[in-house]
Amino acid sequence: MTIAGQYPAIAQPDLQVTIQAWDQAAWSLAALALAARGDGPPELTAAAADLLAGAGLTAAPGGPLPGLGTAAGGQVASQAAAALHQACALASGRGYEWAAQSDEVRLARGHASAQAAVPVARFMLPMMGDLAGRLAAPGARMLDVGTGVGAAAVAFAQAFPQLQVLGIDILDRALDLARQTIAASGVGARVTVRRQDVSDFTDDTGFDVAWLPAPFIPQPALSDGLLRVVAALRPGGWLILGHGKFGGTPIEDALSRLKTVSYGGTPLDEAAACHLLQEAGLTSVRTVPTPTGVPAVTIGQNPA
Repeated sequence: MTIAGQYPAIAQPDLQVTIQAWDQAAWSLAALALAARGDGPPELTAAAADLLAGAGLTAAPGGPLPGLGTAAGGQVASQAAAALHQACALASGRGYEWAAQSDEVRLARGHASAQAAVPVARFMLPMMGDLAGRLAAPGARMLDVGTGVGAAAVAFAQAFPQLQVLGIDILDRALDLARQTIAASGVGARVTVRRQDVSDFTDDTGFDVAWLPAPFIPQPALSDGLLRVVAALRPGGWLILGHGKFGGTPIEDALSRLKTVSYGGTPLDEAAACHLLQEAGLTSVRTVPTPTGVPAVTIGQNPA
């Protein structure tokens, strides 16, 4: 049955208004990606700039858009395009889970995530004991679970010159892209990736910090993998668990759940995330605030 057949005729004008608003939002994101990238045909770029100006985003010729901070145009373009690429795949029926996504989607999502990873980590470091000092010391190690295209692993290695990063993933194509990212990064000597399921993970050397993204890990693998990651933490090491943001408006919560399910991951709210880390034996467990558009983050420390 079609949507029109499910709702009374009186609701159809409201549906059309909603579709029009969402259509405008999608095209506005596309315009932002085009303008931030800066490599489109002049006439098309000018038309995109006119749309952004209507939203209050204006810039001097050749200058950055307001609100970009220190983010490069390519990073903003990736952030704007990532949602469009994945939503397009979802709408077309070509792929619902992360494993089915195209290289374009993986690269856009990976680089968009990397853009936020280091600023968020630096914001959290004062809340995480002596972790800042540990990451600055020789022999510091990080585990990046679900490393994808390796963009976040590279970003952390660039931000912390002593840090060795191990990225693991189960998708061969993602790891191929990660190796390309690492080779072009200048930190290839300190970043390695390997094919590894987190539910089977072991490591005897230990890590000072580990990143575990629940939205990209199915529930069985998350339950088993979290315990294995905790076992691989050094005494006093920290686990950072990324998860969806819930507790907002009904549409915000529904969108968080839809995104997580489309990634093939595990929906977790703050209470569930804290419970998982506490049950795994971690201390100082709490959910820390993150900016709009950035996943929720719950942290916990391995007892010294």
